[in-house]
Amino acid sequence: MEFKKEKIYTPLVATPTHNVSQAIKYGDLVFVSGMVGEDENEVLREGLEAQCEQAFLNMKRVLEAAGSSLEKVLFCQIFIGKREDRAIANEVWDRFFLNMDVAPARYTVVAPTVAEPYLFEITCVAGV
Repeated sequence: MEFKKEKIYTPLVATPTHNVSQAIKYGDLVFVSGMVGEDENEVLREGLEAQCEQAFLNMKRVLEAAGSSLEKVLFCQIFIGKREDRAIANEVWDRFFLNMDVAPARYTVVAPTVAEPYLFEITCVAGV
């Protein structure tokens, strides 16, 4: 069976810059681009916790546009600016994933050069 790449877009999330899709659906998988703490009007939330919350909400909205959900997330990659940011990122993570039977796999990168003014970014791969 040959799969076709399908571009996923929702107006509920800010449009990515450059030539990047919000997500790509390929077969039974969804690959979500990096989500940051901007709302659909490209207004950046203030503070790490608020940016984390918005980024997770953006990821959820893109997944739903692809016919998926947070429950089907297989893997996430998180980027934070400082090691100390991990505690807040984990608190927000738990709000979205704590009560699931199987939490997604995750890789966290401490990247002091996270593209300011962004303090947090998350990407994921999910099933459909």
